[in-house]
Amino acid sequence: MRLAARGLRKLRRMSRSEWPLLAAVFLEMTGFGMAFPDIQLRAEVFGAPGQIIGAVLASYFVVQLLVSPAWGRLSDRVGRKPVLLVCTALSAGSMVIYALAHTVETILLSRVVAGLAAANVVAAQAYIADVNRGVQIERSMGRMSAAMLAGLVAGPAIGGFLATVGGNQLMGFAAAGCSLASLIWILFGVRSVPVVASATSEAPRLRRRSWALLQDTPGLMRFVAIAVAGWFVLACLEGTYGRLIKHNLGMGQFEFGLIFSYESLLGAAVGWTLGWLATRLGSSWMLKGGYLLQAIGLLAMPFAPGFGVLLLASTFYAFGIGVTNPTINSVCSKMTSNERQGELFGVLQAARSVGFVAGPILGGALFDVLPGLPYYVAAGVAAIAALMVVAPQEETAPESAPG
Repeated sequence: MRLAARGLRKLRRMSRSEWPLLAAVFLEMTGFGMAFPDIQLRAEVFGAPGQIIGAVLASYFVVQLLVSPAWGRLSDRVGRKPVLLVCTALSAGSMVIYALAHTVETILLSRVVAGLAAANVVAAQAYIADVNRGVQIERSMGRMSAAMLAGLVAGPAIGGFLATVGGNQLMGFAAAGCSLASLIWILFGVRSVPVVASATSEAPRLRRRSWALLQDTPGLMRFVAIAVAGWFVLACLEGTYGRLIKHNLGMGQFEFGLIFSYESLLGAAVGWTLGWLATRLGSSWMLKGGYLLQAIGLLAMPFAPGFGVLLLASTFYAFGIGVTNPTINSVCSKMTSNERQGELFGVLQAARSVGFVAGPILGGALFDVLPGLPYYVAAGVAAIAALMVVAPQEETAPESAPG
């Protein structure tokens, strides 16, 4: 009872602009999660070979890589809320296109539009950075991560049920409905925050190439590289996990869904407690420990003799990624000037896209050589990421970040 009362007090203290945004993010990610698992199956029904299906899935991340930094810089210039509204409207449109798709080309179009819309996450993260300071950034980034993961858990379950009951069209329109509900929530529930960047002072910078921020901010390049490594590890796992458990343990989609839901829920729970961890451990130790936990979990997965050990290995990995993803965002945010937060999260979203394009390609090729090889390589990359956090150099490190 005391813990519940304490949790309610914390919710009441949460920024009045923050909880509507978290609700909107949850709705948006629920819609995304409803459609994403269905894409490869539906493209296969339309007769697409594996290479084309892979290209359709990768198109979403390629478009993100190209446009996310520009969206982020635009949000610095015009504000977060306008970008949130436009991107969420585009997301709803992409789901309508998907619901009406009868060819692989139309599915590809829906993924391209969805990639254009993915900057709503960029604007949401920049908004969180705008309204929080110090250790509160870790706490709020953790909540943002929890909202996203909760949506990714709810989405596939709802989408699978709707697709079974009413087919792909019903599922697609329901996903579009989630985006529209998110749009309405943002429009009426999320308050606008003042634009920090002035049109005169930032105009020359806005015309520069998207990655100029990495040159302008000492130490940022290293942590963006760490972020790329972390996303590569996740994509390498997700791109081969179904094949691994089928090859080693004879498991199928049901077990995959159980483990994915468990990992997402655990990651969401960790994200919600991130502020508590940050005040006790600090961002540097959280990053070191998080990446090492991921490495331990990844190394154990190919050797798991049954579901129980596999779940234990997944616990290590999920706890680690639940700590590192929001923490790397908050560390980079603290290193960046207030007027360039949108640009920063655009760069981080592009970094995520790099990892998600490279991870499945390399992971799939390594799996064909040896089923456990993607996990050994991913564990090594996670360990290198941990070493990059502690590597001595003159650049700014997490310990010196404010908060």
